[in-house]
Amino acid sequence: MNTEGSHIVFLTPGFAESEMDSTTIPALQVYLKSLRKALSNTKMTVLTFQFPFSNKTYDWHGIKVIPLKGSNKRYKKLYTWKKALQSLKEINSKNPITTIHSFWIGECSLIGNRFLKKHSIKHITTVMGQDVNIGNRYVKFLINTSTKVITLSENQKIKLFENYGVDSTIIPWHLDTESFSELQNISIDILGVGSLNKIKNYSVFINIIDGLAKTTPKLKVEIIGEGKMRIQLEKTIKERHLINNITLIGKLPREQVLKKMSQAKLLLHTSTYESFGFVFLESLYAGMQIVSFNVGIAKAIPEWQICKSKKEMEEACKLILSAPKKEKKRIRLIQEDTCVSSYIKLYNE
Repeated sequence: MNTEGSHIVFLTPGFAESEMDSTTIPALQVYLKSLRKALSNTKMTVLTFQFPFSNKTYDWHGIKVIPLKGSNKRYKKLYTWKKALQSLKEINSKNPITTIHSFWIGECSLIGNRFLKKHSIKHITTVMGQDVNIGNRYVKFLINTSTKVITLSENQKIKLFENYGVDSTIIPWHLDTESFSELQNISIDILGVGSLNKIKNYSVFINIIDGLAKTTPKLKVEIIGEGKMRIQLEKTIKERHLINNITLIGKLPREQVLKKMSQAKLLLHTSTYESFGFVFLESLYAGMQIVSFNVGIAKAIPEWQICKSKKEMEEACKLILSAPKKEKKRIRLIQEDTCVSSYIKLYNE
């Protein structure tokens, strides 16, 4: 990319509130760190709409971050959008923007497109999650525009096209392998990682553990994550007499999550939907095996059992847990160059 005079502005609902924050959209953090390294002479600015709950501009690994302090308040939405457009105007007047890269088909892609109409600026939007599902009123604003739409996996690409007829290019995320702990002896049989919500489907997770514990009473299971369903899950664990088997760890910094992964044998992922599944990349590189449904970047490899039902999941877990012990090994599913070079090519078109 011709970095001389280039200026990429990223629009996102949320971003890390400091360099110490490792849990706010980790995939985006990893990507921007790698991009900053690859394009050392390119000016980069992040405009974050809702989080952090602050309006103080700060530096994040050499990237200027401007929070708009929407604070996830519905009554502030229109004000936040107006503020975003004004900020883009001011940014562009001082350091002309060459590319706007927005995340999620939502308010950020909407503002990116609106600014695009008045200025000859390239706009790329990355579809990040459930924004491909039916009922997203923002998708219509992308149709018949010059915006380049990026999806993270084949599953997500198919869903977006089926629901809205919008075609896209797949660019998967990559890992920052330097942040991983050394592989350790297995002390956790099964690990669950993800917010405690309906989509992560932890009721099925607990049902599977209930079945496994009947033949493996000393089964050790940990669930990392926080959410609205915690009280209900605690109640179910108690009712199923699984207190000695399942521990709800709560939210952890990413470094501690990766350390837990290095100690675990199997990632049981019962989620009914994933756009990508960054946790899949992390667990494979941490030497774990995976049991999941066909979601996100699910790939049938020896270390990854893709299932169609709860029963299949339980049987897959049984086979993995009863298999002879073997040394853990790292699996790197996606190379860093695949992600960064693909986006740089788009920025340079």
